[in-house]
Amino acid sequence: MTLLLLTTLIAQTCGGCTQTFDKPVLSVVGQGVAASDVKTSDYTVILYADVYHEKESEARNKADMMKSEITKVAKKYGAKEADVVLTNLNSLEPIEGDPYYRIEQDIQITLTNIDHIDQVKEQFLLIEGASIGSVTPIISGSADYSPAVKEARLEAVAQARTEAKDLADAVGVLLGELLYVSEDVVYPSYTGYETYEQTDVTVGVTMVYEILYKK
Repeated sequence: MTLLLLTTLIAQTCGGCTQTFDKPVLSVVGQGVAASDVKTSDYTVILYADVYHEKESEARNKADMMKSEITKVAKKYGAKEADVVLTNLNSLEPIEGDPYYRIEQDIQITLTNIDHIDQVKEQFLLIEGASIGSVTPIISGSADYSPAVKEARLEAVAQARTEAKDLADAVGVLLGELLYVSEDVVYPSYTGYETYEQTDVTVGVTMVYEILYKK
């Protein structure tokens, strides 16, 4: 009777799914991961180009020179003047303990038809004072992730079925009818410093079975 009460309470939430059941259930979650072959040759690069100097005019000159150097490298890889955009500019005056005028610049560069993005990153990093904030691949809206989703789904379902059988055996019950299935697909998130040629698709599957008690 105690087991029946506990499983009925679990059935009301079924491991986070949106359904409720008026019978004892067993809920399991499986996860599958598959690498997609979606590739890109277009990128958005954010560079931090921060400078400082004891004289305000010199600090501004250094900032302008750094932006010019960044633009020069970007043009080397096919970018146009309009593809290099100053997205953030902060000017900080000297304070006690810090005698420098500081200028902080965030510069966004759009690059297309790039075969080796790591080589481009290296060229930007050769500019004194420049650092990379992020390198984000530009993915076409028509990119096809379906092969990776299918592969990850099969892995997730197989894992959930095995988990359900093992759990039922462990608690001494039998699996009945499959009552509920839900799927959650997580596509690649293209942010951060590093980029990859292949990115993972993750599929989570929730499966809820009716519990049958052994006689």
